[in-house]
Amino acid sequence: MKINRLVVEILIPTVKRGIRNRRKTFPPMGVFKEFLDVPYIDDGDSYHQYDVFLATENRKNVCILDIHGGSYLFSGHRDNYIFAYEFLKEGYDVICLDYLPNDGKRDTKDLVSDCVLCLNHIYEHLKDFSLEDDKFVMTGDSAGGHFALLLSEMMEDKKIQDLLGFNLHNFNLRGVLLNCPVYDFEWTGYNQMTHGAMKRMFGKNYSLEKMRLLSPKEYIKDFKLPLFVSTCKNDFIRKESLKLNEDMRQKDNKFVFIDIDSDNKKVDHVHNVVAPYLEESKRVNQKMFEFIETIIK
Repeated sequence: MKINRLVVEILIPTVKRGIRNRRKTFPPMGVFKEFLDVPYIDDGDSYHQYDVFLATENRKNVCILDIHGGSYLFSGHRDNYIFAYEFLKEGYDVICLDYLPNDGKRDTKDLVSDCVLCLNHIYEHLKDFSLEDDKFVMTGDSAGGHFALLLSEMMEDKKIQDLLGFNLHNFNLRGVLLNCPVYDFEWTGYNQMTHGAMKRMFGKNYSLEKMRLLSPKEYIKDFKLPLFVSTCKNDFIRKESLKLNEDMRQKDNKFVFIDIDSDNKKVDHVHNVVAPYLEESKRVNQKMFEFIETIIK
C-alpha cells in the first residue's frame, strides 16, 4: 500500500518529538570545541545554519561532513548530534549540515541547492574552523544519504554539476558513508507514494524526469570513491541499499556493504544513527570507523 498525504502529515510531528526525546539522553553540547548555528544564508532561518564540532582528544584531522535525513520533510542539523557524538569520541571532527525541508512548495532540487550552498560556505571558511588540514569524508542517512551520494558524484564529475546547474567546491573527499539511503529516487517516489504524498514531499512541480535527474543511481557508473553502505532487515527502504549494492559489486571501488539480520524491532531504518547504543548499531558504527581508517591512509 502506498503512503498517502494524511500519513505524511501525521508522521512529521511524531518523528520530530521522538528525535527531541532521544537527544535528551546524550551529553549536552559543550564537551567539544564547537561553532554552533553558523549561517550559510544570512536570513535567520535555523535550517540555513550548520554546526561544526572539533574532537578534543586523539584528534585525527579527519572531518565527517554529515547530512541528516528526515524524509525530505523534517529534522535539522542539531538532531544529528547523537550521531556526531559517536564520531567525535573516536577523534573525528564533524560538521552537521542542514537544508530547508520541503513544505509542498519547494522542489527537491531546492533542498540539494541548500546543501550545495552549505558545502561551499564550509569550504570557504575551513581556516576559520581550523579544518584546512583535515581530510574529508561525506556521510548521510535516508534522504541525507541520497544527498550525500549525489553531492559526492557532483564533486567527482563536474559534468553532473553542469547538467543540474550547480557550482560545487571539491573537498577532495576520501570516501562516502551511507546509512539506509535513498538511491533510486525515481523508484522511491513513484512506487511507494500516492500523488498527494509526492506533492507534499517532493514539491508540486515534481516529475518523473526531474526525479531521475536528481537520482544518484543515474550517475553511479562513473563513481570511483570508496563507499560504505549499511541497511538492515527492518529497513523499510532496504531495496534501495540492495540496488546500490548490486550496482557497486560490478565496479572495482573499495566497497563495504553491511546488511544487519536482526528481528529486534528497534533495529530498523537508520538505527545506528538514531539509536547508536544498540548492539547492532555499535557493530555497524565500528565497521564504519574501521572503513574510514582504511581510506584516509
